[in-house]
Amino acid sequence: MQQVAFLTQHGKVPLLTEALAALGWQIQAVSGFDTDLLGSFAGERPRFMTAAECALRKAALAAELSGSAIGIGSEGSFNAGPYGLGTLNQELLCCVNIDEGWAVTAVAQQLCSARSWQLTDAAMLQTILPTIPNGQLLLLKQEARLEKALTPAQALLCCEQWLARGAVTLEYDLRAHCSPERQQVIRLAADNLRQRLQQLCPRCHKPGFWPELPLAGLPCADCGQPTSQHRGLRACCRYCDYQQDFLHSSGFADPANCPQCNP
Repeated sequence: MQQVAFLTQHGKVPLLTEALAALGWQIQAVSGFDTDLLGSFAGERPRFMTAAECALRKAALAAELSGSAIGIGSEGSFNAGPYGLGTLNQELLCCVNIDEGWAVTAVAQQLCSARSWQLTDAAMLQTILPTIPNGQLLLLKQEARLEKALTPAQALLCCEQWLARGAVTLEYDLRAHCSPERQQVIRLAADNLRQRLQQLCPRCHKPGFWPELPLAGLPCADCGQPTSQHRGLRACCRYCDYQQDFLHSSGFADPANCPQCNP
């Protein structure tokens, strides 16, 4: 089995094990570095890198701290969903191979139910707690005070004590070991990482040759003119610049989406 180092302090190793076992990899957690120094979900430390940069940094640190040739780092983010509806959780997993000189970043995303409430009395909390999904832990904020990884019962007790000093903010604890929804997205990212690692460039044979660049110009079924709809995806090797297009089998766009037929 290939030993692979994963820098995490939030219990993510089991989320990767099944997907990457297919590669003959054994994932081992690496400690010795506080990943919250690169930014935290609760906001104690601001983020100063993009999610992709942070995942790459963590992967490099995993290899460095463990002495392993292969390191993995992860980074999650939460943003407004499509058209501003809901919250979109995106998870990145970056894998680096120091000896062979490559890095591959996988991605998965889906809508989630990240929530936040401003509480002024315990009665508000009593109506909220029954709606919390099973396994989802909570955090409480009040000025400089912060409590994480609270069960609903613990959140109720803590909140009742804090409300004597004013309003309290209740939020989902979005760290991976506290959020079942986020764990599912990380599993999807692990599966995407396995697929990308198995997809080799036809020219230089480096992994990560993945079709993800949209190609516009799907021709209209009536007039044949290009539309804004995607006609496929392009894979670009970041090492030798080889490119390959993967076109949709449908071949034509609905005339309703054609600027010529339906201006």
